[in-house]
Amino acid sequence: MDLSIVIVSYNCRDLLAGCLRSIEGATGALAVEVIVVDNGSADDTIEMLTADFPHVIAMASEENLGFAGGINLGMAAATGDVLLMLNPDTLVHVGALEHMVGFLRERPEAGAVGPRIEGEDGRLQYTCHVFPSAWLTFIAQLGLHRLAPNTRTFGAYDMSWWAHDQPRRVDWLSGACLATRREVWERVGPLDEGYFMYSEDVDWCFRLSRAGYERWYLPGARVTHLEAGSWGGASRERILNSHRATFRFFRNNSGRASEVLVRLLVAVGGLIRGSFWTIFGPLIGDRPELITDAGTHFRVVELATNFSDIDVRHPSGQS
Repeated sequence: MDLSIVIVSYNCRDLLAGCLRSIEGATGALAVEVIVVDNGSADDTIEMLTADFPHVIAMASEENLGFAGGINLGMAAATGDVLLMLNPDTLVHVGALEHMVGFLRERPEAGAVGPRIEGEDGRLQYTCHVFPSAWLTFIAQLGLHRLAPNTRTFGAYDMSWWAHDQPRRVDWLSGACLATRREVWERVGPLDEGYFMYSEDVDWCFRLSRAGYERWYLPGARVTHLEAGSWGGASRERILNSHRATFRFFRNNSGRASEVLVRLLVAVGGLIRGSFWTIFGPLIGDRPELITDAGTHFRVVELATNFSDIDVRHPSGQS
């Protein structure tokens, strides 16, 4: 088997069906198996798979295992030489799968590759990044990445200063579409299920880096991501989960001191933005690309300053 594609689905039956149809038209000469792990959906996803996609390996979980848990379950059943994690709200373009598999086969030093990911309108989505740091957190909390995204200093995290038109070594790639070789997955290990959702991809790529593997962005492979909305339209819980995952990443990989510093930076940023939108929100109105709900910003402050969940017994965050 050339390629195993693992998709974790949760109440997104119709998007998943579109994704599976796109895969059917994009396998080329590859021998491909598709594994769908359903995280306890209530929208008849399993019934749809049985009726419309009988060739797909459907794995039903009675509970929501999270993205990391679902991917790990699917990867354990995969038989391909190359393993690909893929979001269900994506459409795979012709040639993308062959391009990624071919690159991994030709470059043993490459531990993972990711494609150019675009929105439904064809616009680039920033899915390759540099590893998080306290400095980048500081830039983000002051909003400097929005003011000068085309500079190497302030556009560093999203690499927004760069045209994204050539293959490039990067620090980490989005788990929305991320491919690796089986032997790399087995050596580095599965995703950290402690994240549940968000930052499991950056954490895994960080482990790849420590193991000496390169991570490559490949614009020659294209994938459309249908539901990657802006933070302005994100739910409060999604935003809070993202921050929880970020704090865990720093705790696991940089220690408690770094986590505390990042928490304080996030708290100050949340306090500034919450105060701003409380005062000026009625005058400015909603901005779809921004989080204009002051209550969400103040909830972030509360989360960031809750130091009781830092495990002092395990500085690495591992139990």
